[in-house]
Amino acid sequence: MSMTNKIARQVERCALALLLLGILCIVSDRSKAADKTTTLSATEARILVYVSPVGEEERASGFDIGMEAQSSAQLNQAEYYYFWVYNAKRKQANGSVTIGYYAVNKHTAQVWGTVDEKQLSSKLLLGVQKIVRESHHIDEGTMEKYRSRPF
Repeated sequence: MSMTNKIARQVERCALALLLLGILCIVSDRSKAADKTTTLSATEARILVYVSPVGEEERASGFDIGMEAQSSAQLNQAEYYYFWVYNAKRKQANGSVTIGYYAVNKHTAQVWGTVDEKQLSSKLLLGVQKIVRESHHIDEGTMEKYRSRPF
């Protein structure tokens, strides 16, 4: 084998070693980011429901929303915060004050209507979710892992 071929092989091996080292660093950085991931607080969940389209619609109509945390053995409270949302300005005598029932995923900041099992979205909600997710180090990997957890 010529000296040129030996040098070329050594360069290839060094390049391969550097590539593998780079991949390991990327994987390590991702796992460190996953280690930093934290869950939302109940207060953050309440804020997300408040700025959701449901809250926006009520405020646009001159009302406001209130909410109460819900708990039940039938609810997946390890993964979600649950809320009964009601019109805070309307009186019971005028009809039901209930607006709906909502869940906030503790790991992804997604807001769901639990009756129709529909994810809520609006420009304001997406902006607040982005801020909350950044503060909790919620990345796409975390979103993928927790997004399909049942209510």
